[in-house]
Amino acid sequence: MKRVVSAFMVILLVLSLAGCGGNKDSGEEDGKYTLTVWYWGEQEAPGYKAYMEEMVRRYEKENPDITVEAILQESDNLYSAFRTAEAAGEGPDIQYMWGGTQAMEDVWKGNVTPISDYLSKEELSVIEQTSLMETNWDDKQWGIPAYGFTYGIAYDKEAMRTAGVDPEHPFTTWDEFMECCRKLKEAGITPLGMGLKDGFLPAWIGIFLGQQNLDSVNEMIDLMSGNESFTDKKYAEWLYKIEELKNAGYINEDILSLDLYQGQQTIESGKAAMTLHTQAYAVSLEKSLGTDKIGFARAPVFGNGKFADSIASPSQVYVIPKSAKHKEGAAKFLMFLQEDENIKSLYEMANVMMPNVNFKEEWLTSEIDKQVMKWKAEKGNFCYQLYFAPMFETDGLIPTVQKMFSEDLPPEGAAAELEETLEKCREQNPEVHEAFINWSIAE
Repeated sequence: MKRVVSAFMVILLVLSLAGCGGNKDSGEEDGKYTLTVWYWGEQEAPGYKAYMEEMVRRYEKENPDITVEAILQESDNLYSAFRTAEAAGEGPDIQYMWGGTQAMEDVWKGNVTPISDYLSKEELSVIEQTSLMETNWDDKQWGIPAYGFTYGIAYDKEAMRTAGVDPEHPFTTWDEFMECCRKLKEAGITPLGMGLKDGFLPAWIGIFLGQQNLDSVNEMIDLMSGNESFTDKKYAEWLYKIEELKNAGYINEDILSLDLYQGQQTIESGKAAMTLHTQAYAVSLEKSLGTDKIGFARAPVFGNGKFADSIASPSQVYVIPKSAKHKEGAAKFLMFLQEDENIKSLYEMANVMMPNVNFKEEWLTSEIDKQVMKWKAEKGNFCYQLYFAPMFETDGLIPTVQKMFSEDLPPEGAAAELEETLEKCREQNPEVHEAFINWSIAE
């Protein structure tokens, strides 16, 4: 009987101590703990791994009781590994995600804790508002930028000169772009190098062309929620531009046998004059090959919407998982990455800019970056991919655009298939559908 009473008293003591902990994160009471960060980025911004290792070194030096375990993730299992861990209640303290709805899907699934529960509006005010907007929902902030970058068309200036195209101003409008492609082809140069095998490319093309008839971010949300149809020319016209390029023979013939990154490497190997790229990677080419060799252009304009000449400057983000053991510590580390010295190091080491109001133009060393900074000051910012449901990409864009090349699926047929995918997405993912219905962005 004494043993039973003693055991009961121990249980009461444990429960009492647990209650005294309040909302404190496990292990943070004594200031000593290990912070786990699962990140990505080296594949997109060469140098990001070295940058993260340097951030860990600096943070541990400033906080000697804290150990940061930063683990670089692979592209193919970035989400699956996280969701498996989260389902088991064993997620990291900080998780990297691609921006917009690619992060919000896990918010809607209940896998993420609001960052705004741990960071004040004043603390978050150093982040550019357009970047915060991408992961703001239900009056809460769910993501914070890992870095920002800009999409554009990297091109070979020597190829342009050979074809009789001005290498400093190759095109602005769609008609000028098609004329540039014609001259390149006549000079025996493949105009566009791309890879469609792994399926990432369709969303990239959408980022360059899909928004051009839109006036508002909310028009994209209306499409996802079912208030608009993809068969409407406003949403489908960019599919006709794909067919126009394909039929003219301006795209590499082996597009179906190359992955996205292999297609992009055709500019480095001299197999194509242009490719869709990020500013970060284009800058790495500019540094290795020279400013006389590599140029960077905005998407050619054909649409008549407010976003026709906008640029896509999205942010990849970090979130705090629901199962994170050290949420306060995670928020502290994420704000550490936003300090001036560290956002400068991010640019110097990985060729990407943090969308932070304290980022200084005087830090820029690349001609491409200076050009991008000018675009950001003059043009609107809209990234098509950030506002469509993830299933729309996997079950719609990828197979549909692949069929446009493998089966000559016409644009009108592609638009109808994409509309069918949206309907299925709403039926099969009611939580995502409900989120889109309730999502409105103040612009």
